[in-house]
Amino acid sequence: MIEKGSAGDKKPARLINLTLALLATKRYLTKSEILNAVEGYEGYRENPATVERMFERDKDELRQLGIEIEVGSIDPFFEDELGYRISPSSYALRISDLNPKELALLSLAASLWRDSALGTASQSALRKFRSLGIPADFQDVGYLEATLEQPSDFFLTINQAIEERQAITFRYFGSVDSDRQVHPYALTLWNGFWYLVGKDIAAGDKRIFKLLRIDGGVAAVGKKGAYEIPSDFHIQNELFANDANSERMAIIEIVKDRALLLREKSKLIQLGAEFDRFEVAFESEYRLLEEILANTPHVRVISPIDIQEKVKSKLLEFVS
Repeated sequence: MIEKGSAGDKKPARLINLTLALLATKRYLTKSEILNAVEGYEGYRENPATVERMFERDKDELRQLGIEIEVGSIDPFFEDELGYRISPSSYALRISDLNPKELALLSLAASLWRDSALGTASQSALRKFRSLGIPADFQDVGYLEATLEQPSDFFLTINQAIEERQAITFRYFGSVDSDRQVHPYALTLWNGFWYLVGKDIAAGDKRIFKLLRIDGGVAAVGKKGAYEIPSDFHIQNELFANDANSERMAIIEIVKDRALLLREKSKLIQLGAEFDRFEVAFESEYRLLEEILANTPHVRVISPIDIQEKVKSKLLEFVS
């Protein structure tokens, strides 16, 4: 989470800290749990009424920003005890209306989210929740690490094609590498990756394409107004139905108290004197390599051997 700064920085930092806490929790958090654990609400015990009003204003502001805060009972036997959380499934990001400047700002914001999740305030809040028996982590909040791997015109080509209902073509690395012609329906950020959902014209059915697997550029082809997006199409339904069925597993070792976000998303296998051993699921080899290299020299790969060799190769490139 964001650390405390000047007076002018406190509100944005507090809103980000609150959002991270509500995303990380695995159950509803009560108001008192939030105000006692989240950075930015200091003084709650001394002046609870003032801090509670601040919290209510922050909730309203997040909702005005389009962030859906769920309200529910934390105890089925005491339904008057209400709590709050943000479901990751309600937080997929649509970018069909973004311009190039906004896309650039989104990239910067993604870096901010990543830095925030790695911050000491974030880890402190997680430890506080866990000490109270509240399960909380960032394992399911992959978009905290999101970055824009493609240039903005890559997105703009797809967005314009969606708006003008025009087909697009691109080369795609899937189970079989091939050229695709697609009627694009939606472009979204989900679990840290950009996806295109549309109708594959050759297959005659909807498909989900991960943008990391598109080789080269994307071109619009054919007439505008060539198709209509089905009225019953909902991006969330498509993503839920196809979520994470092609995961691989890697065994890694991480130095004590290092690579905190990577630790959060991995499963602890064994504690060691200097390194702890983890099992981490990954779908994108590119993203796993990126994260391991970003945490060098605090992470080492045990298996699979092909990932281990690629990490060594990349490190040699850096020093050569």
